[in-house]
Amino acid sequence: MAYDHHSRPNRRRAAALLETLKGKLIDASGATEHAVTMQAATASPHWRLSNVAGVHVYETGRGWYADIAFEDLPVGVPTLIGNAVPCETREQALGSAVRNLSFCAEREKMVIASFDTMMRWFVFDEIEMPVDPDYLPGIAAKLAAEGYTQEECLGRLSYLRHVISGDEPVTQDAYEAADEKTRERLAVVCEIAMALGLTQFSPADCVWADHAPALPGPMC
Repeated sequence: MAYDHHSRPNRRRAAALLETLKGKLIDASGATEHAVTMQAATASPHWRLSNVAGVHVYETGRGWYADIAFEDLPVGVPTLIGNAVPCETREQALGSAVRNLSFCAEREKMVIASFDTMMRWFVFDEIEMPVDPDYLPGIAAKLAAEGYTQEECLGRLSYLRHVISGDEPVTQDAYEAADEKTRERLAVVCEIAMALGLTQFSPADCVWADHAPALPGPMC
């Protein structure tokens, strides 16, 4: 079963861990963010320490993850960031969380530009797909009226991962090796996913085998 970031017990533990890790922050003023953070290439100025709600540390079959959960963010800004590559131990995951929290503390010093002029980003495994913010308003209501669900969207995302990388996390190299039509389909489905309230997708959410019996055959 995938880790549930929204369950009350997990949110309580995450909030308590945040308070502990705040006392271990490092000086990140001269550091550079690397790709161990899923959104490193497009770090949002809104990911500030004052907006952090908790730190979720958990183990999956692939290893340990440390996700930082945010609250009170503008629509379209991902509310979770974490290590794209799983850590071997809980201690390593905690170290990753401390580093990311330290970057959040540094962002408190930044002036936030108007986000209306910036692209939104949907995190798909190890890549980030740009989403035009002008696409989002009204689309969720239209999709809901048509009966399109998040579950169906997850099925399409997992199918496209299956096509691109055979159920392995999609890397930048794998994405660039995919044919143009597949990349175009992925861009569209990522836009739909964000319109439905999703901000990221990883193997922890689901893989194609979870949906194949219910959604057979080729998918967009």
